[in-house]
Amino acid sequence: MKRYFLSIFFAVAFLFYLPSHSQDHQEDLPPLELFDQVIGIENTGLANGEEYIEPHIIRDDQHKYFLSRNFLEGTVSYNSQLYSPVTMKYNIYDDILLVFLKTNDGSSSFKLHKQKIDSFKIGEHSFINVQEGKEVQGFHEVLLDRENLLLLKKHNKKIRKELDDNFTYYRFQNDDPAYAIYYNGTYFPVNSRRDFQKIFPERETGIRKFYGINKSLRKNQPDLFMTRLLQDINN
Repeated sequence: MKRYFLSIFFAVAFLFYLPSHSQDHQEDLPPLELFDQVIGIENTGLANGEEYIEPHIIRDDQHKYFLSRNFLEGTVSYNSQLYSPVTMKYNIYDDILLVFLKTNDGSSSFKLHKQKIDSFKIGEHSFINVQEGKEVQGFHEVLLDRENLLLLKKHNKKIRKELDDNFTYYRFQNDDPAYAIYYNGTYFPVNSRRDFQKIFPERETGIRKFYGINKSLRKNQPDLFMTRLLQDINN
């Protein structure tokens, strides 16, 4: 709330002094986004992280990141504050979120403190940070969001070390994802038919039938399979 009122104050004060040719663009921005642009994202609480040095030399395009090895624009909720736009990338292999910030020495990649990250979004992909689950932990993409029910996907990468003329480098490949649901205040891993039947025993027959008639979908499009199954159960 304090940050909200500060953003309103700075937005109004700054708009008063803006040249007329830039006012139309700035006035369309939400207060928090305008606030971050006015003072610079590197001067907000988002700069509270650790400088990141890449420990792996990566060959070709077989990297450890979500969507791209390049920084992408997104939003992040950090220490209960929303920041947007933020230049960032998600390191799947180490399960960390990096942001690109300007510093006194130029610019650097910063690793945000994981325990302070509530959620983030890259493109159309939304992630939450699960910190209270016993069997479900870390950053999970939200595939389905219903009242009291979430379908989550844990992206995974596997590493391969290679040697070329006494030069060591690494390749990363997509590994099998893990799925989970948040239901009635609890996180459950759901990677088999029996997992769903334990959580929804009253829908056991329908779950068994769905698995039986959607074998091809489960093999070729597991995200869609899980989404449709949970929609069927929810309905």
